[in-house]
Amino acid sequence: MFLEKLDAQGWLDLFTNIKRGCSISDLAEFYAKCIVTSGVVTSTVNGHELRFDVSDLGELLGVSSEGFNVYVRKDKNVLGDERLLELTHKLVQKPHLIESWSVKKGEMMPLHQLLF
Repeated sequence: MFLEKLDAQGWLDLFTNIKRGCSISDLAEFYAKCIVTSGVVTSTVNGHELRFDVSDLGELLGVSSEGFNVYVRKDKNVLGDERLLELTHKLVQKPHLIESWSVKKGEMMPLHQLLF
């Protein structure tokens, strides 16, 4: 089920391509120097400056960035009450809810926590 979810989101290749590696020390340096300003991420790794936004990252990873701007909006009302309630039901697996709310990571199902 997890692989199906990754495939549906266009992320399966990222997780299953063994030619792509990850250096722990480079990743630690990236996060230590990472700054996010107005949706643009900048960092330095091994003396190389990295600068990208959501569109650049989606293109680089070969995944869709469509809908990300709605995902990170503080005001989610653009989705409408019915869609917000549907998403809340899916994330917390509580179909009896009658109102949507802001879901914290700890309230999510384990699979959604991993994807988050």
